[in-house]
Formats: sequence, structure tokens, C-alpha cells
Amino acid sequence: MSKPSEFIALQQLGDHLEGQVHPVILSYEDEYITHHGVGTAFILEHAGKLFVVSAQHVLDNQRAKPEDLRIRLRKVPVSIVFDRCAVFDPDYEPDFDLLILRILESQYDVLIDAGIRWFKTTDSIEIEQQLRVDIFRIFGYPDAGRAYDYDNKLLSAVLCSVSGVLVESTLSGLTTLQVLGDRPATFRGMSGSVVIAETDEEWKFAGMLTLASDVNGLLNFIPAENIVYYLDRLVMMD
Repeated sequence: MSKPSEFIALQQLGDHLEGQVHPVILSYEDEYITHHGVGTAFILEHAGKLFVVSAQHVLDNQRAKPEDLRIRLRKVPVSIVFDRCAVFDPDYEPDFDLLILRILESQYDVLIDAGIRWFKTTDSIEIEQQLRVDIFRIFGYPDAGRAYDYDNKLLSAVLCSVSGVLVESTLSGLTTLQVLGDRPATFRGMSGSVVIAETDEEWKFAGMLTLASDVNGLLNFIPAENIVYYLDRLVMMD
């Protein structure tokens, strides 16, 4: 994906990213509290199909099931519909912490009209290329700034951008970043965030955030190369 122009309006860039990165919403069987939850998800295109990707522990920590997850477009009354779910290791280590939901193909045109956008796995970096990345950008929805208006059935969530540089990995199979500059008060809710590699000329898909340390300012993410591997496995299942 091309790097956004330095002259692009911040509001325009925010609108663009909000079409790609979404707050996780969990349905809840309660007469009043119908939805809740924290976490982030994003949309990927792979092999001509669209998928929603998040961290499996986002569901596990909230005692939720994949069928509870909702990705709802806040500007139009549309909720993304899935036709397949894949969790590749129920007893996951952090590098297996992936939840992949395939979007129903008949919904593509509706989502495009509603402003949905996505990252493409063809625009990604491999693990060996990470050393050449100037800086990484992480986009997600921390718990702070999220609120549910149950009376009016509205969700408020603030998209957050965090920057980081590559440091020595602290966990096997994951890439570790040291946060630079501004950051939310807590990283809670940022699990499942998309990680973008920024070079001089372009932005590329780099991976998905899975573990973060508020104390040390360290972010660990599953590299894009590994996510593509699991997407290929899912495609081959068909």
C-alpha cells in the first residue's frame, strides 16, 4: 500500500483507517446490556477473499465465542457477516494467538459501498525484511475512549496510533517493538491491532499485535508472514 501523503488531512486519514481497523464488539444475552467488549480487529484480503483478523485471546479473556463477535460499521447500519471461522491452536502460545473469520462473499459489494477498506497480504513484508523498516505504526482501539450508549444503541471508540522501533525479540515466534512517543494510558484493547511497516516510500502490512507491556512499553506482534501461512491453510481447507 502506498504511504499516505504528508499533505493528507488527518480527518481523511482517520476515515480511511477506520474503514480498515475496527473495534471488537461482543454480543451479550441481556435485556439491557446487549453488547460489550474490548479489543481490535482488521480486514485482510488474501487470495481474492476477505477476512477479519484478531487475537484469539480477545475472545478467551472475555469468555466469548467466535459467533459472539461483531464488526459493525458505525456510519451505516451494517454488520459484517462471516461464513467460516478458524482457530489453529486451541492451546495457543502467543505466536498462535490468531482468530480468522472469513467474510461472506455476497457481502463484498455492500461493504464497499459502506466505506469498508482492507489491507492486502500482497502488500506485506517478510520477517527478514523487518530490519530495513524505519518505523512501525500500530493502529487499534484502546479501552480508553470506548463507550456504549445502550439507550440509543451507539458505540463510541477512538482509533489510536502508536509508533515503535524494532528491538530484540522477547518471545519466540513474535517480533518485539519499543514504543516511541505518545501512547495510551494502557494498551488494554489494543490486542488484535494491525501493525504497519513504514519505509521511505510506502506502508506495508507487517503483522498483528498480540501482547503488550504497559510497564516496559514493549509491543509484540505476530509477523505478517506467519498470518499469511495460516490464511493459506484456511484457503486450502476449501
